[in-house]
Amino acid sequence: MSEPTPQVTATLAAMSAGDAFSVAAGEELPKHYGEALVVAFVRMLKGAIFYDRNNPTLVRLVMEALRAITGILGHVDRLVLKTVRDAVFCNNQRVRISADTFLSYKGFIQQMHLCGIRELEFLREVSAHDLTEFIFLLLEVPENREDNFDYIAEEVANRDICGMHFRKQGKIEGEPDLDDPDVLRRQSKEVYFSTIGVIKQLMGNEEMKALDVRKAKRLMLNTVDIVLRDESTLLGLANIKSYDDYTFNHSVNVSIYAIALGQRIGLPKKYLGYLGIAALFHDVGKTTIPKEILNKPGALTPDEWDVIETHPLRGTEMMIQLKGWGELSSRIMAGAFEHHLKFNLSGYPKIAVPRKTSLFSRIIAIANCYDALGRPRVYRRVPYISEKIVGLMLQRRGVDFDPLLVKVFVNMVGVFPVGSMVLLNTNELGVVVKTQEDAAHLLRPQLQLLHYGNGELQKGEVVSLTDVDETTGRYKRSIMETLNPNNYNFRVEEFFI
Repeated sequence: MSEPTPQVTATLAAMSAGDAFSVAAGEELPKHYGEALVVAFVRMLKGAIFYDRNNPTLVRLVMEALRAITGILGHVDRLVLKTVRDAVFCNNQRVRISADTFLSYKGFIQQMHLCGIRELEFLREVSAHDLTEFIFLLLEVPENREDNFDYIAEEVANRDICGMHFRKQGKIEGEPDLDDPDVLRRQSKEVYFSTIGVIKQLMGNEEMKALDVRKAKRLMLNTVDIVLRDESTLLGLANIKSYDDYTFNHSVNVSIYAIALGQRIGLPKKYLGYLGIAALFHDVGKTTIPKEILNKPGALTPDEWDVIETHPLRGTEMMIQLKGWGELSSRIMAGAFEHHLKFNLSGYPKIAVPRKTSLFSRIIAIANCYDALGRPRVYRRVPYISEKIVGLMLQRRGVDFDPLLVKVFVNMVGVFPVGSMVLLNTNELGVVVKTQEDAAHLLRPQLQLLHYGNGELQKGEVVSLTDVDETTGRYKRSIMETLNPNNYNFRVEEFFI
């Protein structure tokens, strides 16, 4: 079991000290206290998997969590952890996510959803007994059962757990049911195609003055919201790769991949929006490149490559003319100028003074390459499959790409990325619709099965490759190989529309 980061350790120590921080009546808790509390709870929960109630390691983890809880309750009237879709709130303030605490954050959400718990309130009289019995009770809850909350409520009374209250998950009156997959898919498509419309408006306007800045920012915040709730819906739409509208379509896809990667490394929501906009406009300079060069079916001449390699500088100059972006201007210009500068600075444009490229640019470079290699072009109508792209990017880490960011990106898209067409050991065909966040199940994503009907492949049921046969104890299905959808006359992008 991994140790908490130094920052989380220091925060837990401060919370345990009781007098190490001060919160006046009505003030919000410091954001890192919610983060540390979630980490302490999940570490306690994981400890219960490996140790019995009296094991010294588990006792230490329980006491660590207890001191954190009582430390906060010494300064506030109530302490409530609440899950709202894929977010955690501590006393109604959203708990921040960092790269170090991402797995704990997601683990807490998954456990609460499994148990049907929306709110978990810690009372002043909470004890080590309460926490110990509660975490062992949570681990007894089976998957795929609708009455888990009722079972927990009954057992809490039976086990004399008095220091906590909890409330059932459910739709809040007047709140749209954003957990409904159909609602999320519909919103994702609206945001996706609206964003393409915005980028077309910009790139089709020679004077660069007609763009509605507020609309672009609003669409990007909507994109961030969807990624934070369930990134797989937009990652599925990013399989739409049209060579007719290459620049527009590509720019939106790069924006989606960049936001998803930024979320994985813990960027705050505000900066995810900034990153998305910078990615959206990274290729704006290509609108000034003659179409006969961009759409040339054969190999480019050296002179034509020289023209292509001017688009980062041209894009930077174009973005300088845009007004109304405020502090975003420098980030957008950096994304436009640096996205072809490789990690070792061997790309283009050539720079006189070597310097490290910005974080946004390093993220955009990865997203740009992944989408570009996976799409048809006038000179390459059959694109690379995701498995090959991921392999190529891993080979070039430390040279073309930031090695740490590439590692996070590959973990994000998975060994079998959303949209991959696969053959199972049951001789069934399927398309990956959601990857697993648990590292132990990277080879076992969720699939939508395919079957032939009316002479074409049609959608079947959605299954998880983590499903186990109760009789044999073995997985019901496993992936045998990745297939090229072009060989089956199957358009993956249409599957997600």
